[in-house]
Amino acid sequence: MCGATVQSMNHVRAMTKSKFDVDTEQLEVESVTETRTSGFIIHSMIASSVFLLPLLRFLPIPVVSGVFLFLGRKLMTGNSFLARIRDVFAETERLPEGHCIQKMGKKKVALFTIVQIFCLLALWGFKSNSATAIFFPSVIGMLMLIRSYALPQFLSEEEFETLGDATPS
Repeated sequence: MCGATVQSMNHVRAMTKSKFDVDTEQLEVESVTETRTSGFIIHSMIASSVFLLPLLRFLPIPVVSGVFLFLGRKLMTGNSFLARIRDVFAETERLPEGHCIQKMGKKKVALFTIVQIFCLLALWGFKSNSATAIFFPSVIGMLMLIRSYALPQFLSEEEFETLGDATPS
């Protein structure tokens, strides 16, 4: 289920036509080409990989582990949550100009990051315990309530925008 979500997001990103706006100095989405053909082809290729299973036993386990290690490391490089955890421990002067810690201060950024860590641990705990795993979708709903009602008590909308987590309109 998680793999399909990542594939879908990467597919949408690949089918997006965007342009750089000189005024705002940001990349803006012009259009997204919607097609069902490419999704069907991608998933049929994934399904046909079942026929490669007899050949996979000849691959050494360290090679497979290395591929997953590479993919995990590659996905972590663009993750703002992990970057914020790293940056909380960095000296403020060494951060790039306009960084959220320089704009908001370490305490506010650390508060937001600690709440995210707590929510991640709660999700992990619910998922790992077989007695509570059935409530996992409800916990996802609780995350939306925390973001919509609890966090705005401590952070303003401008601060959410600075953190890269603006409220959807």
